[in-house]
Amino acid sequence: MREVIYMFAMSLDGFIARADGAVDWLDRFPADDDYDFSTFLDSLSGIVMGRVSYEAARRGGGWDYGRWPTLVATRQPVDDLPDGAFALDASPAGMLTALAEREAGGRIWLFGGGNLVRQFLDAGLLDIVEIGIIPVVLGSGIPAFGGMQADRWLDLEYASPLKNGTIHARYRVRREEAAKA
Repeated sequence: MREVIYMFAMSLDGFIARADGAVDWLDRFPADDDYDFSTFLDSLSGIVMGRVSYEAARRGGGWDYGRWPTLVATRQPVDDLPDGAFALDASPAGMLTALAEREAGGRIWLFGGGNLVRQFLDAGLLDIVEIGIIPVVLGSGIPAFGGMQADRWLDLEYASPLKNGTIHARYRVRREEAAKA
């Protein structure tokens, strides 16, 4: 069964990166064993990655996502895609169909910024929001949910303080709210 999850880290004031895209503040709070990131990765069948996130992941030439079909959501051509990655300009439903055609019909990681997440919310296709809340106030930056939009209600499934000072929380998106948007 397909499940789309937006799993990410954000500052206490709701930013996923500084205005220039830097995430240097995350270096003080790496995902440790308490966060169980490896189990999360093992649960995935595919990834929808925003273009800016893709470019950040490719800096230095590396690619840590080769074991999953990875769709890069973009309107522009992408040169030199790594094995298993493909670029597509499509609706959220179209993106999920394209991943399913590559046998990624289970848990899909929405790995991108707020604008990509908002598209999935608007389409009623985001199921889970899982957050590592980092105890830092940045004051400005790239918002986790892409700025102004309709109210979205979620139900808490899990929350726990971690040894490194972060909060790990998981929410399920209310379907009746997503359908009204």
